[in-house]
Amino acid sequence: MTPRQFAPSVLLLALLAACGGGGDGGAANTEVDQETAQAMSANSAVIPDDSSEASTTLLATTKAVVAAGQASQTIACAGGGTAVFTVTGGSLAGVTNGVLDAGEVYSVNYNACKGSAGAATLNGTATLTVVSASAAAVEVNTATQGIVVTLPLRTLTLNGSSTLSQTVVTSGATTTTTNRWTSPQIVVTSQRGARSSQFTLSAVDQTRSISVTNGVLSARSASGTHTMSAVLPNGSWTITTATQGTVSYDANGVPTQGAWTITLPNNRIGISVVPGTLTVTLDRGPDGTIDRTWVFSTTTLPTDAG
Repeated sequence: MTPRQFAPSVLLLALLAACGGGGDGGAANTEVDQETAQAMSANSAVIPDDSSEASTTLLATTKAVVAAGQASQTIACAGGGTAVFTVTGGSLAGVTNGVLDAGEVYSVNYNACKGSAGAATLNGTATLTVVSASAAAVEVNTATQGIVVTLPLRTLTLNGSSTLSQTVVTSGATTTTTNRWTSPQIVVTSQRGARSSQFTLSAVDQTRSISVTNGVLSARSASGTHTMSAVLPNGSWTITTATQGTVSYDANGVPTQGAWTITLPNNRIGISVVPGTLTVTLDRGPDGTIDRTWVFSTTTLPTDAG
């Protein structure tokens, strides 16, 4: 095992000992393979951000579908695939104007639908209730029934309810879209190749900001809190995570700058990241004293997660 491979394995041993063991919640498990260790290290950084991206994709695709055609007709999605939607509530003028308006409720069935060229693919059914809407801001309540969102590195299936608010600000050549995603509980199934994992996200409050300059991603950041329970092929665990300010990501979803804290029943994990490197500290007790520190590469985080 190389030094880089060894570091996350040691990290997982500490984490599992801190929360009482592996999948059975019993005594500390000291037999952890490399794959499990790498996945545990990555999930707190990647899965919440990807889930927020999936929810954002749901809103963006629905807006494109509504703009593309009339209700109850099969509509060709802008980036490929099809969709059919029905709409209730609102006024006749609002329902037929091709945009989301407050009071409208959309039930949409997606079939390999992409809101734009190169966008993520949606399959399944979702309901969006428009709470408020204007040219620069929108807020919707979502209810998903097995909606499947295919992202570049993994496929996520969402089951549950959430609220998504979005604001768009343009300054010169730069457009910044900020999404705040909240949910009392949502179940996320991650499929990456033959590997399937399930995550239950609760008490979610995530804010995600993306800036695009002249059509090119120029900045991406996230902040917020959530509790995540994971059922993985090699074990299970529950953590509560809170960012310390914002965490910056590159175009591939790799964290590049920032810090967050993982709270376990009897211990606290501190994580800080700079380009290429993740530093992890363990505070047993917690009593404010750092008991262990590990440093490892961020290179494989997106592919290790889920």
